[in-house]
This record gives sequence, C-alpha cells and structure tokens, in this order.
Amino acid sequence: MKLAQEHAMITVAITGGIAMGKSTVVDNLRLIFPQEAFFDADECVRELLTRREICETLASEFGKAVLEGNGEINRSRLRSQVFDSAKRRATLEDILHPEVYKCYLKVNQEAVGDAASILFADIPLLFESEHEYSRDLVIVVACDKDTQLQRLQKRPGISSLLAARMVAAQLPVEHKVELADHVIWNSGTRKQLQQQTKYFAQWLKQKI
Repeated sequence: MKLAQEHAMITVAITGGIAMGKSTVVDNLRLIFPQEAFFDADECVRELLTRREICETLASEFGKAVLEGNGEINRSRLRSQVFDSAKRRATLEDILHPEVYKCYLKVNQEAVGDAASILFADIPLLFESEHEYSRDLVIVVACDKDTQLQRLQKRPGISSLLAARMVAAQLPVEHKVELADHVIWNSGTRKQLQQQTKYFAQWLKQKI
C-alpha cells in the first residue's frame, strides 16, 4: 500500500523508553530527510521551561528551589522532585502536556502549509499522554533494560535510584513494542543503529 495515496502528508511518530536511542534515530532521519518536517517534544519542553508564566506556575507548585537565578527552571532539581512522587509527576504533566500538544498542532499545521511529504514527530510519551497525537506510523526505539539503565546513569545528576524511578514512570517498553508499526532495536553499536534507521528510511521511501 502506498501511504501517500491516502494522505497528502504522513506522520511518523517516534517514541520509546528513555535513554534507548530515540534522539539518535531522529538525528539520523534528519540527515536522510532534510527536506521534511520534524517535531521534537523535548525541544518544546525546553522552550516551555524558559517561559515566565510556566516557570512561575511550576515554582508555585514545586517551590522556588526549582528556579535558577534568572527565573528559569533548573531541570535537574525539578526532575529529582517529580520522579520521587507519582502525584507530583502528574501535576507536572498536567501543566506541560497541553502546551506540548499545542506546539505539535502548530508544527503539524505548518508542515501541511509547507507541503511536506512527511512529519516526523519525536514524542517520548506518545502512549502515556492523554492527548491523541495523529500519526500514520509509529516507530519504537527499544533496548534491553540493563543497557537502558547503564546509559541513563551516564547522564549528569542521575543516580541509580533516580534512573530506576525514571524508567518505572514510563509505560514498559515491551508494551510500546506491541503497539509499534516498526521497531528499531538498539542494544548494539551506534553504527548498527544507523544501519537500522537507514533500512527503515529505504522502506518508507518506497511506501510514499
């Protein structure tokens, strides 16, 4: 089936567990499809955490300790709070997720206006979000749990305990794999990941 026969633009959602290589896959796709549109939920969150009204709302919920001297959010301090409490995490998501969804809708509309053939939407919490992100295909980037935890603990400020809590906060990757149209397994080398992304890109080009 040719996907483009049904849709003027197809949306490919890219998700997976934290520290499983999703961002690297997206970077590779940007190189392969430089003319196409991309949405990055994490980039949207980073921008949101610089907005005065968002920062003030978060400070009122989580305390002024989450603020930097310039009034922006210290992500490390915020992260240590929300992953210690399901209630706090839900509060954070209630604040940020609607704004991320608005950003997605804007990028989607702009991509249609620019006559893009494909919108690649990098959405880590695609399945966890209460918002229904439109998509035609879902790629899940996954790896084994030990590899995931090792990679996560290499990031600044993330202890083994915090890493475990961050992984537990997400839908099990096995469930995400079941919901995927295409799985990229990333327990190997970066070169192997690039090759798998290339294979997917070749398949996708044939479908459009």
